Amino acid sequence: LLANLLLGFTLFWLPLTLAAVSRAFFLRYRFTNLRVTVISGLTGGDRSDFGYDAIKDVQVVPRLVGEWGDVIITLKDGTKVDLRSVPKFREVAKYCQAMAEGPPSAAADVGPKGF
Repeated sequence: LLANLLLGFTLFWLPLTLAAVSRAFFLRYRFTNLRVTVISGLTGGDRSDFGYDAIKDVQVVPRLVGEWGDVIITLKDGTKVDLRSVPKFREVAKYCQAMAEGPPSAAADVGPKGF
């Protein structure tokens, strides 16, 4: 009876486990100074890009005890992009929000240039 209960528990969670493993291997997020790129698919052929100027709002949803979480980006056209299981999700959300408000300009750096 105990073995059957454990096996049933494992089979119940098996689809969730497979989904998490496939997401870890076949889904990548790239945050550059110009855009956010979501690369997915078995060969990485599915790609979605959007610039920071298209971002309207950034929200975070912590998971477990806050070690990782989801970042939900709302674009100006109303589209919601859900980035799941992002490590350092709070820093990523702050970076996206800061870049959406406007990248740091070179004019703000008033120090000496060159030699």
